[in-house]
Formats: sequence, C-alpha cells, structure tokens
Amino acid sequence: MKNNCVQREAKAQRDDLMQLIKLCPHTELIQCLTKEWNGKPPYLSFGLAVLHLFSVDMKKVGIKLLQEINKDGKDAVEHLMINDPFCSLEKWQELANICLQNGFDKLSNDIVSVLRSQAGVTEISEEDDKVNLMQHVFCSTFGSLPKESEICQVNLN
Repeated sequence: MKNNCVQREAKAQRDDLMQLIKLCPHTELIQCLTKEWNGKPPYLSFGLAVLHLFSVDMKKVGIKLLQEINKDGKDAVEHLMINDPFCSLEKWQELANICLQNGFDKLSNDIVSVLRSQAGVTEISEEDDKVNLMQHVFCSTFGSLPKESEICQVNLN
C-alpha cells in the first residue's frame, strides 16, 4: 500500500513539473530539472520533457533543448539516456524520430546508436514483410525455435 502511494505521489510530482515547464518554458529551468544534482537523479526526464513540449505545441523550446544537448556530443547523449530512469526505449526512439523530422540528423543517429548498443535490444526491419514476431521473440529469448514436439497444443472443443 505504501509503495503504491509513493508511486502516485511521484507521478503527481512529474505531472506538476510538466505543467510548470509548460507555464514557464525557460530552457535553464528545464535543464535544471532534467540534470542530476549532488548524485541524485533528476526530478524530470529530459526525453519526456522534450516529448511533452512537442505534444503541447511548444516546439521552439523543445528545439532549443535539443540544440543544447546536440552541442555536447554522443557521450553526453548516452549519459543522459542511461541515467534517465523515466524514459523508456520506445520514448527515446520517438524522440530520435522527432530529432530527424526537425533537422537534428546527428542527434537522431546518436540516440539510435545508443539504443542499439543496449543489451537485449534487437532491431526488426519494417521492410521485411516475412518477419514473424513470435519467431523473433523465441529466437532472441531461447536461441532457437522450439521443436514441434515441444509445443503445447490445446484443443478448445
């Protein structure tokens, strides 16, 4: 019960901070909220903050933040991504797509490169219409497909 209350409080705090950056969209404030401080994790996810800014038509502020992180290079991007406990791999991919759409090709490539380097991340080509997702999951998880004799068959009749 206590853990559930803590999670709700943390989500409420993040929601409040998202509202704050919407009302006060200063890059310095957002950078302070999205950086580690005294060894403690940031109050807010950089990736989620930028995605939020783009979703509420505050693209200019989002672009300013992307320009700042782009200046620091791939190592800074990787550090930011690795130390962001709130932004999922899927959200980072979404951010990479936004970067690409807004002319930040190098930053997009850096994000994708970091994503690809993470353990357990495997890319499935969208062009290959013969990709069988379950086959991919089995091979990634178990190293090979199960034999027919190992597959449980259920008769629903």
